[in-house]
Amino acid sequence: MSDTALELVSDLEDARIAAMCEQDAETLEGLLSEAMVYTHSSGSVDTKASFLDNVRKGPVQYRSVERSDHTARLAGDTALFSGRAKIHVEFDGHPLDLDLRYL
Repeated sequence: MSDTALELVSDLEDARIAAMCEQDAETLEGLLSEAMVYTHSSGSVDTKASFLDNVRKGPVQYRSVERSDHTARLAGDTALFSGRAKIHVEFDGHPLDLDLRYL
């Protein structure tokens, strides 16, 4: 994967985060793989279908994601992102601030 491809994947990751915060399930539908597995900080796991259903209906609504220490690396034809994120969500209408590390 070239630097240009890594830039493209980074742009798509930015679009994914924006779509999550905007509850834009239609955009996420096109961005996410059918093989997607999303493990939340709580340990719960979503498939693409269940994740999109949650974006559409709640109970979690992503309000903002602020990344720091963000790095992007290539491993063959795979892009790996890691860093720290401060995520503001609403869970069942209650604000919740998370400070997480991600890979």
